[in-house]
Parts: sequence; C-alpha cells; structure tokens
Amino acid sequence: MSIEIFVMSDRRLDSIAEWQKAIEQEGFNLRLDASRPLEAIGGHLPAWRGSEPAGFECDHSDPADLLDDDDLADIDVHRRWSQTLAFRFGGDFLALWGAFAAATAYARATGGVVFDGEAGEVLTPDKAAEIVRDVELELGKT
Repeated sequence: MSIEIFVMSDRRLDSIAEWQKAIEQEGFNLRLDASRPLEAIGGHLPAWRGSEPAGFECDHSDPADLLDDDDLADIDVHRRWSQTLAFRFGGDFLALWGAFAAATAYARATGGVVFDGEAGEVLTPDKAAEIVRDVELELGKT
C-alpha cells in the first residue's frame, strides 16, 4: 500500500540545491540525489539519512487533480493553490521520514502546506516538522 502526502504552494523551488538548503535549515539529516534537475523529478527520488536509504517517489502534479477530488470536498486546504508536489512511499519507515522531512522543508521554503492524504489533514510546516521529529525518535529506538 502506498501512502501519499502533498505539498501545496503557490511557487516552486528552482533547484534541488535550493531544496537541499531548505532541508538543512530545518536541521534534518536528509540528503537528496541531485543528479536530475528539479523540474525533471518524477518517480523514485533517491535520498539518504546518513548512509541509510530514505528515498521516496516524488513528482509535480496538477493541483486541480487533488483539489477537485470529491473525496476531499470536506477538507479545508486554506485556498486554491497553484502548485502541488506529490510524495509517495510504502511501509518503509525511513522513506516515511524522508518524504515528510523533504515535504516539510519544501512547504516552508515555498510558503505552502503539507496535506497528509492518509489522515485527511492539512499541516503547517511547524506541525509537519513535529511529525518528522516524532518519526526520528521512533527510528532511534530501532
């Protein structure tokens, strides 16, 4: 089963380097693969937590596909966003951490929000960062 989260914003970051800087500013130990330009992202995005793989699927998508979904009609996404970056991952805890860390940094850097499709909840970057920190605590227990 795949889990999806989305960053909704009104702008895109210009590069993986800009995104990586945003991740570092959050204090997350996540390194994104920079071998493709950000605008070419689609499918698996390799990423690492230290030396451990923490990659996830990531692609730009049409915000209307998400915002016009009848199943989401009761969810307040705050406004009609112009950009959506989708993240998908399976049951891998490191991939969950990587996707949430990357999404949190991207949302803060673009003035956006994180939409957790599983919980049906719109998260501020601060709330999403709390989730990342909670997952980090769980990772430390393994």
